[in-house]
Amino acid sequence: MKNTVLGATGIAHVALVCDHFDETIAFYERLGATRQPGWGEGKGRIQLLDIAGGACLELFAWGDGTAAPNGRWVHVALAVDDVDIAFKNALAAGAKEKGAPRVVEIQSTMGPRKINCAFVIGPEGEELEFFRFL
Repeated sequence: MKNTVLGATGIAHVALVCDHFDETIAFYERLGATRQPGWGEGKGRIQLLDIAGGACLELFAWGDGTAAPNGRWVHVALAVDDVDIAFKNALAAGAKEKGAPRVVEIQSTMGPRKINCAFVIGPEGEELEFFRFL
């Protein structure tokens, strides 16, 4: 069911900081995940993995060996029709701004891609991203 306030159609991705980036990618691929665009180099590498029906894990290679026992989730990204409207409505509902809507072009492993994204902080300090591939 579509969220009518944010225009969200589902979870786009959940982000995880990895201490063992390549091993984590291989693990999720063994579980049936498929690679989507990835970008960056070295500690700046990011890889999207479709785990089911378009819901992705976004893996970050930023880990420094100090991950908490349950891993380090970064944010939950909601797939939305309109990032600007979702951002505005979240602020009106009491969220705090972390990153205003912006279009970013990434040089991914599947060629150049543009994304539109924005970030807010919820009442428990949780980070939400509003996300849309262009």
